[in-house]
Amino acid sequence: MSGKNQKEFQKLVQKYLDGEASTEEKNALDDYYLLFRDEPDQTSLLSDKQLFFLEQRLENGLFARIHQPSKVWRMWPRIASVAATVAVIVFGASLFVYHKQQNTNITTNATDITPGKIAATLTLSNGKKISLSDAANGEIAKEAGISVTKTADGQIVYEIKETTSVENNINTLTTSKGETYVLTLPDKSRVWMNAASSLTYSTSLNEHKQRRVKLDGEAYFQIAKDKAHPFIVESKGQEVEVLGTHFNINSYGDDKIVRTTLLEGSVKVVFQKGERNEKILKPGQQSILLPDNRIAVKEVDVNEAVAWRDGKFIFDREDMGTIMRKVARWYNVEVIFEDDIQNKQITGSVSRYANLSELLKVLEATGRAHFKTEGRKVIITK
Repeated sequence: MSGKNQKEFQKLVQKYLDGEASTEEKNALDDYYLLFRDEPDQTSLLSDKQLFFLEQRLENGLFARIHQPSKVWRMWPRIASVAATVAVIVFGASLFVYHKQQNTNITTNATDITPGKIAATLTLSNGKKISLSDAANGEIAKEAGISVTKTADGQIVYEIKETTSVENNINTLTTSKGETYVLTLPDKSRVWMNAASSLTYSTSLNEHKQRRVKLDGEAYFQIAKDKAHPFIVESKGQEVEVLGTHFNINSYGDDKIVRTTLLEGSVKVVFQKGERNEKILKPGQQSILLPDNRIAVKEVDVNEAVAWRDGKFIFDREDMGTIMRKVARWYNVEVIFEDDIQNKQITGSVSRYANLSELLKVLEATGRAHFKTEGRKVIITK
């Protein structure tokens, strides 16, 4: 691939991830990628995240090519183990229905709604707001010894440049509906932000010998080990204290409960409103902060809890109301139930990087509901 073609390819990748690629451009992207994905010199131009999304796009097209069983779709080895989990979209017996129902009942407007993209807004301590999708790569801010840099693969990295006079200025990273972002804090901890979420933190990440942040919404945390400075996440009255671990917190305001899921290490979940209530989680466990302020703990499939970070929706006997709240946040749509079917449950998996109409077709194939879109409204009936 020539230097000019490399640049064109990278432009196509970014347009696709931003949800701005036309049908022709998506087809051209597929052709480029299929031609060069087994050449390390070419695929090394892309980040792991970009490669994962491109493999997902190919895997999501398997159903359209189901009549070609002899066609083998090889996965690039670096991400094969991850992408293999999204190769199949299954909703129980509805898989057969999905293939047979070519004439969908879904009514859509002429322009389909694309999935979310990598974007966020950074609010500095002085009130300045920086749109990270518009900001150029490189250093985008500098405050009291702290450098804030946007990397080439669209992430934000904080670094302490001066060991003296570092102040605890407060920053907030916010994702709107239809946005997701990755943040690296000064201690090298990483945070994956889901849509419609915000994280507030001091730029030095050191407050009374604690690393403390405040979350509204959902985020996946990969915390750097530092026994001298516990990492604490506040969310809806709950505190999660860790030393070094991987965990996910779901604390959206429109959900009745807060879920904390531990993948690695150990965390202490604390809620204190009157009487103190705390639980210690082990890997594979999830705590649930209930509306009556009790903390319940259960064993879970952690893949379901962090599916959003890996580019998937995974539903395990999940009610329609909860599912459609997730859809509304990611696709930035308004959901209207015209019939009382919010409690109907669905089990299955589908890519978060399909267009909205594709996702709704799969949901409708379960026979649980019918969907109609009008602009950015999704209307649901029996």
